[in-house]
Amino acid sequence: MTRPGAGCATSRTDAHAGRIARALDSGLASGRRTPVVVGSGGNTRNVVRLLASGLVLIALVAGCAGLGGVAPPAPTPAPTVAPTGLPAGDYTSAAFVPPITLTLPDGWRITGDTARYFAVQPATSDLAGIHVFRSPSAASQDLDCPTTPAPGVGTTARDLVEWIRARPGLVVGDPASVIVGGFAGLEIDVGIVAGWTPSCPFANGVPTVPLFVDEAEPGFRWVVSGSERLRLSVLDVPGQGTVVVDIDAFDGSLMDDLLVAATPIVRSIKFGLP
Repeated sequence: MTRPGAGCATSRTDAHAGRIARALDSGLASGRRTPVVVGSGGNTRNVVRLLASGLVLIALVAGCAGLGGVAPPAPTPAPTVAPTGLPAGDYTSAAFVPPITLTLPDGWRITGDTARYFAVQPATSDLAGIHVFRSPSAASQDLDCPTTPAPGVGTTARDLVEWIRARPGLVVGDPASVIVGGFAGLEIDVGIVAGWTPSCPFANGVPTVPLFVDEAEPGFRWVVSGSERLRLSVLDVPGQGTVVVDIDAFDGSLMDDLLVAATPIVRSIKFGLP
């Protein structure tokens, strides 16, 4: 944007705004996911709009004011409020279809709830959690990582698992039969293969493999990247597509502890009628 007051000195606020912009870019690249749902019913567009508004405000504050070209003092930043976890108990989705009920331990929170996406995470970390998808499609493997499906891939749990296991950029464990919430399917462990270098354009060079897209949610993508580790339960919903339950550590070093906490939650899941 064009800033008012030509010839003004650069202030510390400008540098702070630059750091925020870089952090936002880095966060979106490392997060890799659209939409990233923040809070029940939230979506990426709203989050980005809010953050973009904050950056514009910072840029305006950093601009020169008055005839003397003197920038006003930087505003006192608002205190950061840590997310609050829910008390232990049973919780049911408000929007996800089919309805999902699960038992959370103390300190977890619901971070996404739409008709096709549901998520719970520990309040202490945004880098680990459980994500549930409704009938995702295999993602195109084109180098520009579009949000379009890969051609010729079926939609059953076995179709998706066989396609994932065939990705050259992924190391995938042997599939095991699993039942979650009354739906049967296959469970696999997934990560990026050592030495993989292809990267989606938005990932700033971090190794990536596109995994899922959703034609019913334009712009949605789920991409495996870096050290990320996943345990996927890909479940058939008889006559009505699939549900995928993803225990996901964006930082792979967190996976072992995450499995200890998340496995009982997944085992507690009950699905209602679609």
